[in-house]
Amino acid sequence: MWTARRIMKELADPGLRRRILIAFWRHAEPSSKLLVTAQLAQALHFRDATLRKLPVEKKADLLASRIGDPDFDQFLEIALMQYHTHEKNAMMAAFLDRWGIQHQNGSIEAEDYPRPTPEQVRAAAGELEPQYDRKDIALYLAAAGLLMDEGWRAAVWPVVDEIAAS
Repeated sequence: MWTARRIMKELADPGLRRRILIAFWRHAEPSSKLLVTAQLAQALHFRDATLRKLPVEKKADLLASRIGDPDFDQFLEIALMQYHTHEKNAMMAAFLDRWGIQHQNGSIEAEDYPRPTPEQVRAAAGELEPQYDRKDIALYLAAAGLLMDEGWRAAVWPVVDEIAAS
């Protein structure tokens, strides 16, 4: 099972992890930022006001320091979503195109759409590997399984496991 913590620890090196968490601070809903700020302040014994004044890079580093804490999982999930929708949407669009899923710039707009099969995921990953780094592909597929439904997990996580093992 690929949890947000496992994805961040095993599929993202420190530099990529920082970029993902910066995407959270730049693009997440204000309410999510307020919640994580309060939780970070409590966990780190800081004042909320002090945390709010920090640059996004420093806030990303502080959030990274809490990756092992399950209380921060929801924020890591949001960070993965923000990173992919804002910084990796071309790669997401390429995968969705290969699977015949209607989307707008990598974001699925339809309520009902076909789920890819493991074979389709494996084929798309192989086709797109010359364009995109294997680590980025594994990260996207792991996050898609985490953030979507059981059908997605069954299709993408076996391919993530294969990429991670190679």
